[in-house]
Amino acid sequence: MAGADKAAIECALLGILDESACAGAGPVQEAIRYAVLGDAQRIRPLLGMRVARLTGADLELSLRACCAVELLHCASLIVDDLPSMDDDRERRGRPATHCVFGEATAILAAFALVALAARIVVDRDCPDALIARRQDFQIRLLSTLDCGGLIAGQSLDLTLEGAIRDSNRVHMHELKTVPLFELAVAAGCTYTLGGMPKGLDRFGREFGVAFQIVDDWMDGEVSDRSDVLHQLDEARGCLGSLGLRGGPLHELIDYLDARVFAKDHCRR
Repeated sequence: MAGADKAAIECALLGILDESACAGAGPVQEAIRYAVLGDAQRIRPLLGMRVARLTGADLELSLRACCAVELLHCASLIVDDLPSMDDDRERRGRPATHCVFGEATAILAAFALVALAARIVVDRDCPDALIARRQDFQIRLLSTLDCGGLIAGQSLDLTLEGAIRDSNRVHMHELKTVPLFELAVAAGCTYTLGGMPKGLDRFGREFGVAFQIVDDWMDGEVSDRSDVLHQLDEARGCLGSLGLRGGPLHELIDYLDARVFAKDHCRR
């Protein structure tokens, strides 16, 4: 799961943060690095890079687009953890960004990461034939954050409770979690002249739902294991037309499956 792609992603993220360092930013710059670097799954950029190889895309430019997805994700985590939102004090095995740097600095860091994500999509030259596709991806990246995407999902997360929350769980995930997985697939398809292979767009959705439902099951928010396994099967079903080419994407589903198995083993 880790391998060369994850190492490349970590190196690229570090390079992007070093490039974007601003004199005088002080604690905001430190908060940005703290929120992005460290122990993270990087599953969204890993998904994007595997799609890029599948589509024959330019891997260097694709890596930058995939890192933009991860930066947007990190910005969303900073905001999600704030006391006025989910009020989580821990993230990725250590104190949340606002607990270390304060709420004001954390909010500024989140804003800065959104701006950086949008900028790194377009701050490198690309072939003329791909400029329009790059622009479309940048628009999609920013749209992912708007009131029809992550913000709408977070709003539901804050307001729904009890049985109503349970009945709207998938819809909430479709707004709060799924868009970044769909965006990762789009990142992998941006720097290629070919179209998106059949089933990949739907795979982004189904895999995103699967990722979240596995998390919810491990946290005890979902009690029916069969619902989890059904969603993993839904994600696998999207890859049927890819044949052997879909192997690297099946491995991502295997990763989720292994988490479920490990949790089962711990419960025995």
